[in-house]
Amino acid sequence: MSDGDFQRWICDACGYIYDEAKGDPDSGLAAGTRYGDIPEDWQCPLCGLRKSDLRLLPDMPVQPMPMGKGRGTKAASSKSRGSAGHILIVGAGVAGWSVAEAIRATDTETPVLLVTACEGFSYPKPALSTALANGKGVDEIAEQDAISKAAALGIEVRTETRVIKLDRAKKRLTTAKGGIQYGKLVLALGASQRKLEVSGDAAEAILRVNDLKAYRGLRQRLDDDVKHVTILGAGLIGCEFAEDLAGAGYAVSVIDPSDQPLAKLLPAPTALQLRSRLQDKGVQWRFHVTLDRLESSGASKRAIFSDGNAIETDLVLSAAGLVANTQIAVKADLPVNRGIVTNRLMQSNDPDVFALGDCAEVEGQVYAYIEPIRRQAQTIAAALRGEDQPFDVKPPLVRVKTPSFPLSICPPPDNGGSTEIASRESEDRIDLLNGDRIVGFVLTGSRASDGMTLYREIYN
Repeated sequence: MSDGDFQRWICDACGYIYDEAKGDPDSGLAAGTRYGDIPEDWQCPLCGLRKSDLRLLPDMPVQPMPMGKGRGTKAASSKSRGSAGHILIVGAGVAGWSVAEAIRATDTETPVLLVTACEGFSYPKPALSTALANGKGVDEIAEQDAISKAAALGIEVRTETRVIKLDRAKKRLTTAKGGIQYGKLVLALGASQRKLEVSGDAAEAILRVNDLKAYRGLRQRLDDDVKHVTILGAGLIGCEFAEDLAGAGYAVSVIDPSDQPLAKLLPAPTALQLRSRLQDKGVQWRFHVTLDRLESSGASKRAIFSDGNAIETDLVLSAAGLVANTQIAVKADLPVNRGIVTNRLMQSNDPDVFALGDCAEVEGQVYAYIEPIRRQAQTIAAALRGEDQPFDVKPPLVRVKTPSFPLSICPPPDNGGSTEIASRESEDRIDLLNGDRIVGFVLTGSRASDGMTLYREIYN
């Protein structure tokens, strides 16, 4: 391997990519540091998994075609109308770009067009809730702009193009910038933060952050003399933002109707530990309540809760859960429950329409984490080339990026309560058991970095 043949390694738990060409300067690894030369105690800077848990990304065998033939930088930014031979991907989040990468890993010829309503930046979404702690500005989070990434993959891209309608009979999308034909369609529509029912003259000022553009808005607001932030929701995103904001010097209150943080993922004793660690950093918890009204109060706001209590706050951030973006699918008469219903080939009831990620439902479950999304992308790429590689419906590995109390969680399979799950506890580890078989776990503290190893032992 020559000095210029740099490789890339990916953390499946959070999507972080170690690029040998760029190194990891924040961890003291200069540009050009080979992966084999990284100290063994180095960890993923986003989620803390060990060096040995990252895997090598294969090179993309893309062979750019001459300009005007569907490849190259100019073609990548063109206003393609698509065709009956095009694979059309809607959405430029992790799901959309992962499908494009998976297709191009084996197919350099089929024309691919990616359409997105946003700017299309490629970035690790988990970085949004850790950027302050890592000293990252908004522009530093993005790894690649849409035009550059599309050109590198040899595909076309149309950014800031909102899809209005899907006509399955004509195999055509109507967008705000014209119609686009397709041969095969992949819906990577993502999800949006749930909009809570809150009254008051300042209710529309509640921020909902689920992408880079919205996060840019949050950072701009934080620069406006904000001292206190109220977070609605004590789930994964709420807890991660709470730690990140508290660590950056903001006073933080977290509001949740349940009785503990991460109520859907953690047993009560572990949740209590997390609550205590974040409280030590200044996070104030308010459980068993919801936000009822948000009213203007001079330069700040007054948050009034369902129990009648109120606090003064400068900014309210909603982290109350995600709702799949399925409006296009509903209007096109595709089956939709929690997400667009697909089989294990990620195929809807229309054989030419696929879906994955936050907007897709497989056997009653939505798989919204990085690792299963990448596996779904591989499944779709295989199906598009005529191969069966069914998506394995195993539980995800969840890394909670709270440095005060690191957590690796593998929830047990959702069986609708038909199987009793027991627990076996030891220091820094809880095993979730179906009979004598481990089907899930919770690892805390220094043991959290063992999550991928244990996960692979159970489900690989």
